[in-house]
Amino acid sequence: MKHILPFLKPYKWRIALAMVLVATATVCDLLLPTIMSNVLNYGVAEADFAYIVRCCWQMLLTAAVGLATLISGRRLSAEIVANFNGDLRASVFAHVNNMSFEEFNQLGTAALLTRSTHDIGTVSWVASIISGSLITIPVLVVGGVVLAMRKDVVLSLILLAFVPLVFVIVLPIGKTIHPLHRESDKYIDIQNDIMRERLHGIRVIRAFNKEPEQQEKIAHATHVMAENIINANVRSGLVSPLAVFILNVAVLLMVYIGGFRMQTGVSDVSGGDIFALIQYVALIANGILMAGFAIVMLPAARVAAGRIGEIFETRGVPDVQEEQDVTFSGGIRLEHVSFRYEGADESAISDISLSIEPGQKIAVIGGTGSGKSTLVQMLLCFRSPTSGRVYFDGVSADTMSRKTVRRNISCVLQKTAVYSGTIRHNIEMGRPGATDAEILAAANIAQLGNFIASLPDGLDHEIEQSGKNLSGGQKQRLCIARAILKDAPVYIFDDSFSALDFLTEANLRRELNEKISGKTQIVITQRVTSAMRSDQIFVMDRGRLIDHGTHTELLARCGIYREIYASQTEGEQA
Repeated sequence: MKHILPFLKPYKWRIALAMVLVATATVCDLLLPTIMSNVLNYGVAEADFAYIVRCCWQMLLTAAVGLATLISGRRLSAEIVANFNGDLRASVFAHVNNMSFEEFNQLGTAALLTRSTHDIGTVSWVASIISGSLITIPVLVVGGVVLAMRKDVVLSLILLAFVPLVFVIVLPIGKTIHPLHRESDKYIDIQNDIMRERLHGIRVIRAFNKEPEQQEKIAHATHVMAENIINANVRSGLVSPLAVFILNVAVLLMVYIGGFRMQTGVSDVSGGDIFALIQYVALIANGILMAGFAIVMLPAARVAAGRIGEIFETRGVPDVQEEQDVTFSGGIRLEHVSFRYEGADESAISDISLSIEPGQKIAVIGGTGSGKSTLVQMLLCFRSPTSGRVYFDGVSADTMSRKTVRRNISCVLQKTAVYSGTIRHNIEMGRPGATDAEILAAANIAQLGNFIASLPDGLDHEIEQSGKNLSGGQKQRLCIARAILKDAPVYIFDDSFSALDFLTEANLRRELNEKISGKTQIVITQRVTSAMRSDQIFVMDRGRLIDHGTHTELLARCGIYREIYASQTEGEQA
C-alpha cells in the first residue's frame, strides 16, 4: 500500500469533506430511532397528537439533511475515486514506458495488462472506502453504543458484549482469503498470457495441430483461478450471515431481558426505549457488516497493491536531464558495440564499428537473426550496449537524454504501429498540429494518396484497432507517411518496405529521397533492391559486421552479399 496511498494525498481535503458529509448523514440515521422512541414514550403513550406531529417534522427534517449530505458525500467520493484511478493509471503507464526491455519481459505483457486494469480497479476500492465508508463504521458502532447506553445501560452492555464477538469470527476469515486472492491473480496473468499467445499464433498452432494442448493449458489455468475465487467468495460470504445471526441473538436477549425488567419494575426502561435499542442494533449491525466486508476485501486489495508496487519498484532506464534542446546534424558512429540479451549464451551483435556521415544514405542488409533490429534498438536507445559506445555528432549517447535522441530520429519499426482512429490521426502523430495539406503531402510520398482519394471520407476514414481493415502494405505506407511528416535529421526504416511490391517501393523511394535529401537515411532490409542504390551498404551475419561498401564493391568481394543478390535476382548482373 505504500506505493498507492501517496496518490490520495492531493485529495486529502476533499476526502476530509466527503468524510464529514457522510458522517453527518450517519449521525442523522442515529438520531431517527431516538426521535421515534420519544414518539412512542411521550406521544403515543400520552395520546399527545401535537407532540407526535412535531416529532414527525423533526424526523422529516433529519431524514432530508441525512439524504442531502449522503448524496453530496457519495458524489464527492465518486469524483475522488475517478481522479485517483486516472492518476494511478497514468503513473503506471509512465513507469511501464520507462521500463528496460529486461524488466518488461520479466513481468510480461499479460501481467502488465492485468495490473493496469483489474488490479487498479481493485485498489480503487481502497479510495472508495476511505472517502465514502470508513468514517461510517466508527460513527455507527460508537454512536449506536453510546445512544443505547443513554436508554438502558444493562441492555446496551449486552450489545457491547456481542460486537467484539463478530470481529473475532470475521478476522480469521479475512486472513484465510489473502492467499486465495494472490493465487487467483497469478492464474489470471497466466490466462491472459496463454490467450495472447493463442491469438497471435493461431495459424502456427493450427498448422502444427497444437490446439488441444493450448486448450488444456487454458482449461487448467481457468480451473485453478475459478477454484480460488470461488473459495474466497464462499469464505467472504460467511461474514454476513454469521454477523447477522450473532446480532439477532443479541436482539432476542435484549427484548427478553428488557421485557422482564419492564414487567418486574427493576428498571424504568420503556417500550419505546427497547424499540430504539433494536434500531440501534440494526444500525450497528450495518456498521459491523461494512467493517467485516472491508476486512475480507482488504486481502484482495493488498495483493493488487503489491502487484502494482512491482511496477513502481522497477528501476527503469536511467535518463539524462538536459538544459536545452539539441539538434543533430546526422553524423553517427558506433565504436566496438556489442550487446547480449539477458540469459543468452551468445551476443546478439558483436564488436560493431561503423561510421555514417551527415546526409549519407546507408543500408544494413543481412538474413533473419543477423542482428539488424538489435542495432536499431541501440541507435534509438531502447537498449544500452553491453560494451562499446554509440555517438551522435561525436557526442556519446550515454550523455544525452532519450528524448533528445528520439526527437532527432524519425523511425519506422519492423512491426507496424497502427491505432484505432482516423487516417489523419494516425499520420498526424508524426507531428501533432500538422495541416491537412502537410498530412496529404506525406501520404502522397508514401504512395497512400490514391487510396485516401478513393475513400468517401478521405482522411477521416476510420481505422480499426491494429489496422485490421488495412492490408499489410497499406499499414506500412501509413507508418512511413507518419515518419515522413516528422521533420528530423535522421530517418531509420527497419524493414519497412517488405510488404510493398517492387514498383510501389521504387516510386516511394524516389519521392522519399527527394523529400529528405540531405538528411541521414538508414535502411534496414533483407532486399538487395532496397539497398543497392545506397551510398554505403553494411553486411551483417550472425551479429557481426562482415563487410561494407557500395553495391558494386560488395558484389566483387563479399560472398554473403553475392549469395543474397543471386538468390533474389536469379543471378542477373547489376
